[in-house]
Amino acid sequence: MKRILITGASGFIGEALAVEGVSRGHSVFAIGAEPDGNACVIDGAAETVALRLPSTEIAPLLAAWRPDVLFHCAGSAFPAQSVNDPSRDFQSSVPVLHNLLEAVRTHAPNAHLIYLSSAAVYGKPYILPTPESLEPAPLSPYGFHKWLGEILCREYSDVYGIKTSVARIFSAFGPGLERQIIWDAIGKFRREKSPVFFGTGMESRDFIYIDDLVRALFRMAELESSSHSVINVASGEGNRISEVIAMVAERMGVKDGSWSFSGIESPGIPPAMIADITKLCMIGSRPECSFLEGIERTVDWALRKGA
Repeated sequence: MKRILITGASGFIGEALAVEGVSRGHSVFAIGAEPDGNACVIDGAAETVALRLPSTEIAPLLAAWRPDVLFHCAGSAFPAQSVNDPSRDFQSSVPVLHNLLEAVRTHAPNAHLIYLSSAAVYGKPYILPTPESLEPAPLSPYGFHKWLGEILCREYSDVYGIKTSVARIFSAFGPGLERQIIWDAIGKFRREKSPVFFGTGMESRDFIYIDDLVRALFRMAELESSSHSVINVASGEGNRISEVIAMVAERMGVKDGSWSFSGIESPGIPPAMIADITKLCMIGSRPECSFLEGIERTVDWALRKGA
């Protein structure tokens, strides 16, 4: 049994990690707040705290909790919005991670920190599928700030010996995520007769189902090597957005061709993102849920919820 600390535990990935950690018999300590400001509720968690990061309170918490593993899920999650408000995106990302790394250095130096980065660091990659060795070239402030976070992790690993791992997550999806293209499509098909979707439909993304993502992150946490590592977390397969919309429509029984695309491209959003998952497979983590099965589970969940 390990002692696991999760920041951003009220979010999509953070909550899923917390639930999985409890189910595996670990002691889970969660930092996260609900919209009402109260601490998030994680059944079976050892302790949950509503704490706005960065905070001077994080160091004594780490001293008390003594985590073996720390999943850092807190931070910004909107590349397009970061273009309009880069300062806000920066403040919710880089200082938060630095605050956490300093607390780890001074109060939990043996902890393994898993930093949830993003495929956005690659920008518009000229190699598809994209390997971790490709030099980052972000298109958005969000991507740059995630890259800065990766550099901070490397700094604390090389200079202070803190064990850090970076998960470059591509397009996560599944029950519990109430935003992004699949959720938006479900809502539009329920409310509109002829919905119009942003973009051209030709954009492609590498989707990974939440259960596969969580398993991959826990596998990363189990790695024995003390050296800093960077791993793509994805399915290794690309799906065009037009195909994604069609899958959602079919599951919902929507007539084919009743929707269209605006043709407007969003700033800071690349046309294609597909991961090379060789390193992920080498550590023994391979996606199990097919994209179609994941879509079906997600649509069914959203309809039960009344999306």
